[in-house]
Amino acid sequence: MDDDSDDDEEDDPTAAFEGLNALEIAAVANAKRFLSQHVVQKIISGIWNGDIVFWDTMSINSSKHPHFYNPTTSDPYSRLRVPKYLKCWEVLFFGVFLCLYYSVLIVRDETRLTGPEIALFFWIAAFFYDELSEWADAGAIFYATDIWNLFDMIMILIGITFAVLRIVGIMRPETRCNDLAFDVLALEALFMIPRICSILSLSPYWGTLIPCLKEMGKDFIKFMVLIIIVYLGFLTTFSLVGRDSFSLSKMTGILTKIFYGSSYVGFEVMDQIDPIFGPPLMVIFITLSSFLLMGSLTGMLSNSFSRVVTHAKEEYLYVYSVYVLEASTSNRLTHFYPPFNLLSLILFRPWRYIFPRYHKYRAGRIWLLKVTHAPIVAVIKFYEYLKYKGDDDDEFRGFKGPKEPKGRRRRSDIGPAAVTGRPSLASPRRSGPARLLPTSRTRGEDDVDAPSSVEVQVLELQQKIDQLTAVVLAMRESQIANEKNEAGADAGNNLSSF
Repeated sequence: MDDDSDDDEEDDPTAAFEGLNALEIAAVANAKRFLSQHVVQKIISGIWNGDIVFWDTMSINSSKHPHFYNPTTSDPYSRLRVPKYLKCWEVLFFGVFLCLYYSVLIVRDETRLTGPEIALFFWIAAFFYDELSEWADAGAIFYATDIWNLFDMIMILIGITFAVLRIVGIMRPETRCNDLAFDVLALEALFMIPRICSILSLSPYWGTLIPCLKEMGKDFIKFMVLIIIVYLGFLTTFSLVGRDSFSLSKMTGILTKIFYGSSYVGFEVMDQIDPIFGPPLMVIFITLSSFLLMGSLTGMLSNSFSRVVTHAKEEYLYVYSVYVLEASTSNRLTHFYPPFNLLSLILFRPWRYIFPRYHKYRAGRIWLLKVTHAPIVAVIKFYEYLKYKGDDDDEFRGFKGPKEPKGRRRRSDIGPAAVTGRPSLASPRRSGPARLLPTSRTRGEDDVDAPSSVEVQVLELQQKIDQLTAVVLAMRESQIANEKNEAGADAGNNLSSF
């Protein structure tokens, strides 16, 4: 029985989604249309801005649960978990990373480790530990949905390779090893600079182009399989036919030049390959590579681009949603920004394996977090003071509807509540627990678009259906009551007749 249960768990396709909420499953499943809905984006934007939070206290007994942020009762250090502030710190971290990178490569001291180089090693270590923590918190499936995480892993791999080569080159004074280390580090810029500019993916324009490039890259890799097959076939034929004149490496270089547009090279050497078979085979290869294959590739990539651009809004909101949800998946109470996470790793991580449930261990992490992140929290609170001045006591400040003049009521507010006299579920009440069912807002008060006319009509239709259903139920109840009364009257007449 135990073996059968284990096999069932291994074959269960939903096992990988355990621990994920509905929004995270939608992101993993590429449910872009669902994530682009106004109500869903309302919640995601609330998480991004910190109007919806999962931690409100910093104590050993704190637990994770979603609720509206209340600045009067929440711990200021809980604002460190807001995705918007996490992104700002990420950009600052990579900016310092880039400065250290340039300092090391410009100095390029091969005889000793310089100060910027040692700082770069610590920066790479903090970056690596932060990515491992993010992987553990989000899970492998959800972690892989963000394309920028691929850049992070490549950057870490390059940094570790550089560190190993550099240490070996210092311990064994070898010029070649040191030169190779700096050459490997030079590759970091290919991924670091786009990674710093990844903040542009949160804008509607750039957030649409990135999915376009991603889809075009997938189609390009698929099409390259066909090109490689054709290329290998012609390479084998030309190498064997012209084996007396050209070596395999020389023929590979010639066909590669032709493939990248230097068609004249093929016409110059086709007679040297073979007087009989060389010219016709070369003409066929040039025609295939220059017209058929390249034209097909261009058309396919154009279709990929247009397919994504057609759903530009959904693609952008998907990229935006993935980042916000990824930043809020952690179940850890204390989240240290890099490079402060190295202090937590060195001071507290070893004790976790000895005292996994020791409360003082958690209390020590909280104390270290408050000491190291106090300046960051002060900047965040000052920013929120300037932005939300006068609204600090409003628990639902990010989910209020548009302000209307006195004596005027929005049509969208007239629904079943106005007819039946019952409160609507869409409006949160302060007397009870906060409900994550926000109402709509105008563009000026929200980062997402207001409901379209079709959505408004659907909402009104639903309200009318609710009203009609209530009327039908009332008529049905009254009909049942009348039937019971008639049945009772008939029974009474029968008894009187006896």
